Amino acid sequence: MISYILYRTASFLAGSLPQALCTKIAAAVAFLFFLFRPVIRGNVRTNFEKLGMRPRSTYPVFRNFSRAVADLMRLSHMSRDKLEGLCRVRGIENLDLALKRGRGVILFAPHVGPWELAGACMSRLGYRMNTVALEHPSARVTRFLSEIRNAWGVRDYSVRSCGTALMKALEKGEAIVLLVDRNFSRRGMRMRFLDSDVLLPDGHVTLSLRSGAPLLPCCSWYTPEGSIEIVVGAEVLVPHYGDSRDAIGRACIEKIEEFVRSHPEQWFAFDHLWEVERHA
Repeated sequence: MISYILYRTASFLAGSLPQALCTKIAAAVAFLFFLFRPVIRGNVRTNFEKLGMRPRSTYPVFRNFSRAVADLMRLSHMSRDKLEGLCRVRGIENLDLALKRGRGVILFAPHVGPWELAGACMSRLGYRMNTVALEHPSARVTRFLSEIRNAWGVRDYSVRSCGTALMKALEKGEAIVLLVDRNFSRRGMRMRFLDSDVLLPDGHVTLSLRSGAPLLPCCSWYTPEGSIEIVVGAEVLVPHYGDSRDAIGRACIEKIEEFVRSHPEQWFAFDHLWEVERHA
């Protein structure tokens, strides 16, 4: 109940206060989170080290994440023209070309940048978007966040019931978006990610093999000017020999690595990704 009240309050403030003030409040919350969560700070630093970086501080990751959450809260109060003006989309021709095949499209992305706003923007542009949302410990918060996405035309499904729904969406020629750089279950594919063995999600690979839907990398991030850039890459092509499942998984994770390396300060990976490496 407390979490729900906090989210509702944040949404109310985001719609009532000037954006500049909301940004300052979000930065203050991020600093407190950064200050009092040393374990998470350590996880983020480990992730930076995997990228070959040793920054003075990991605080920018916390600040950008807080900004993304604040912007999600603003979605309920944002006009469609405002959102469209905030976002710049590159590579939309790749999505249009893939959709013409009539098998739907699977967009796969990392936990980088304001992906919630990116999904809303793509829906605003006329694309039918479907995704999987991790359930919050509070059922009320889960419903609240789902209502925000649904209001913008983004249909979300729980991890437990997404398989059939996503296949139906692909059969209708729609797009689905999956974040594939963090695994929240004990199942998946063990792959080499940032020079270490990691257990990662395999839903995008399974759906592509079952449906014939093309796989396209995508990502969104905040630009220095304050806008949101959304990029849709060309279809991932894999060789027609050997283990196709493994080949597809490796080809996809290479694209994810490119996005993460390009925008490390907006990679929102706060847990320890390398547990498989520890226990291997």
